[in-house]
Amino acid sequence: MRTVFLLVVLFANLAMANSAVAGKNDAEWNPPARFDYAYTGKLTVRYLPQKQVVTACANLFAKYKIAAKSGFAQRGCAAITGKTSCTVIVIEKIYALATPKAVLRHETGHCNGWAADHPK
Repeated sequence: MRTVFLLVVLFANLAMANSAVAGKNDAEWNPPARFDYAYTGKLTVRYLPQKQVVTACANLFAKYKIAAKSGFAQRGCAAITGKTSCTVIVIEKIYALATPKAVLRHETGHCNGWAADHPK
């Protein structure tokens, strides 16, 4: 029974990972225009292998008491770390059809105030 549950969770996560093709014109992935601009404060960006992104994001969320969860298919994350600073963790190479550049754009949107639930 546990094996069936784990397979269901695995396939659900794989489906979600492949549903977002992060790219230049992807309306589901890119932040809305009002959040889609270069961050004007101090932006710290760390590029890591995808497996390390998961742990690094969990640690970042814990450090800044952010109520967000890391998942094993995670491509990146962002945390506002001060009034004018933000830390972003990004995959170092393409993962699940997402490029590091697209992930950085997405996460920078969060630094600019785009909520974690991705409202339009």
